Amino acid sequence: MKATGLVSELELAAHRRRTLTQLGLARSTWRVLLLTAVVLGAAGCSRETVLIPTPTTQVSTAVVEDLQVVASESLTPAIQAAASGYQRDHPEVQITVLPRASLLASRALQQGDADVAVVTWLPGDLAEDAWIQPVSRDGLAAVVNSQNGLPGATMTQLQELFQGRLEDWATWGGLAGPPQLVSRETASGAYAFFQAWVMRDARVTLNALLAPSTQAVLDFVAGEPLAVGYVSTAWLDGRVRALAVNGVPPSKEAIAAGLYPMTRTHFVVTLSEPDGAARGFVQWLLAEPGQSVLGAHGFVGAPHSP
Repeated sequence: MKATGLVSELELAAHRRRTLTQLGLARSTWRVLLLTAVVLGAAGCSRETVLIPTPTTQVSTAVVEDLQVVASESLTPAIQAAASGYQRDHPEVQITVLPRASLLASRALQQGDADVAVVTWLPGDLAEDAWIQPVSRDGLAAVVNSQNGLPGATMTQLQELFQGRLEDWATWGGLAGPPQLVSRETASGAYAFFQAWVMRDARVTLNALLAPSTQAVLDFVAGEPLAVGYVSTAWLDGRVRALAVNGVPPSKEAIAAGLYPMTRTHFVVTLSEPDGAARGFVQWLLAEPGQSVLGAHGFVGAPHSP
């Protein structure tokens, strides 16, 4: 009987342990489920607070208007700077500025390849109804190497010089040796002006070198002690020396007063009175903002400019 009782007690104890173990597992399982629910609930709450942009198929209706501008080579850096300034205030306009020799710039305008031309020389074949407005001025400076002590020249002497009639600079008080002449290509506005105002009925000697750009003239004259050429006063950089002409130096003051003999006027040209983007840019260029940009690049305001 005692053995039977002992077995019964052992079985009862084992049953209790199994019950407690199952209860413990049940409680552990419940804790895990509860913790999982809390984590998922928190994640769900987090997802609800994330702001996701709503996809849209709406397309901007802003229209960018293209404006093609051609400019004489010596004016191009200034006009490019003006275009950049205008576009900052008018992002709806995209301006492309292309450098061209003056005669080629006018041709591009007449052929419809450009909307606006800014040139240093007006060709004689422009259409009668073309819209033309003075925009700025500069001087065409006769430049020599810094080693050449020639004090200056008259218009007549410049004509003789570029005809090839001067054999030695020393004859005029300059550096001893024969002048090395450098001129511009015939499509250049600088060449057209020099031919009309200095050479007149005479022609530049065939012995003169032809430079493709203002920078090329400056580089050649700066590196050749006996060289002489002509460039825009706005491009003078201290490497060459500009001659006084008829006793007048090519200063901004002399150009503004109209005293320098080789003062030239630049023009903005369109085929007819400008409208749209062309009108806005031209008005800006002729007004104070544009004139300030041109002045910062060494040019002088046209007589009509404020």
